[in-house]
Amino acid sequence: MGLYPPATVISVYSVFTGVAILLTALRFWVRLSYSPDPYLRRRLYWDDWFVILGLSVLCACTGIQFWNATHGAAGEAVSAATKDAQALVEHKVDFSMIVIEKIAFGAIKLSLLFLYRRIFVFSGNFRLVNNIFMWIVAAWAISFFVADLLLCGAHPEIQLALDQRPALLACGDRGALLIAFAATSIITDLFVLALPMPYIWSLQMRRSKKILATFVFLLGGISTLAGVLRLIFLSISYPMGRLTFGYKSPPQAQIPLVLQVFNPTFWVMVEMCMGAWAANLPVLTPVARGLTKMYKQSSLYKTLSNSSFDLEAKKDSSHYHESSISGSRGSG
Repeated sequence: MGLYPPATVISVYSVFTGVAILLTALRFWVRLSYSPDPYLRRRLYWDDWFVILGLSVLCACTGIQFWNATHGAAGEAVSAATKDAQALVEHKVDFSMIVIEKIAFGAIKLSLLFLYRRIFVFSGNFRLVNNIFMWIVAAWAISFFVADLLLCGAHPEIQLALDQRPALLACGDRGALLIAFAATSIITDLFVLALPMPYIWSLQMRRSKKILATFVFLLGGISTLAGVLRLIFLSISYPMGRLTFGYKSPPQAQIPLVLQVFNPTFWVMVEMCMGAWAANLPVLTPVARGLTKMYKQSSLYKTLSNSSFDLEAKKDSSHYHESSISGSRGSG
């Protein structure tokens, strides 16, 4: 299994998906607890619904990868040593993941765009640009979903067979489609991340708050970094035939190091999970404020504050004492 044994991927997927579920739960707790209008406390907005959709697909993908880790090849390429049953599982997982991941990525990006639309209501120009890009993202996700689903025309089942030669002859170029999706996903990520920045910095609030808001929104860039790693793998492996139907991996010693390090399935899951995190974080500002308030009211904060005050007092006293001695010597 190389660098991605089942125990590792199951643990990582469990933690990352668990954090996504926790952040989503906190999102709805904020919605129920912090709304200024009691009537709106039970209202869900479009950004909430798209987060639910994205998280649902993410959980489905996590379950699929658990099955792949225990019964398939855990995302590694099929080799001569792979059992037939494992190869069949890997083919089914590849097809399922490639198709449904488009729904998750599209839903997460749309959630952020609908959130922007709800937050930045004062600018007509922003609303226009945001609405246009929402349609672009929706069309992007649907187009790739349909393209992957119909890559083999009316017979997608040939991708699931143990013998991949019919798929190699009858289907489109899977590798080129994967690279196109990975590259456009990064481009759309960058646009979604950059879109609110000019409007955040035009707000009438303290500079420190602007920096904090910028940091929260840019945390989604971590997801984009995972997407960049995936694109690197795809771009290197495509000329080697790694993305074609029926590819058989050579012995471990003959596999280039870069292909051993970058497991595309692993980085797809990381990108998806971190995207779900990023979609929830901007809504959790009240939670951060509440935790800060609790900390300032805690005995730990008071103890540290008192220690800091005592230290400053000692420094001032020492400085005053030194000044007094220096003054006495000067008088003498």
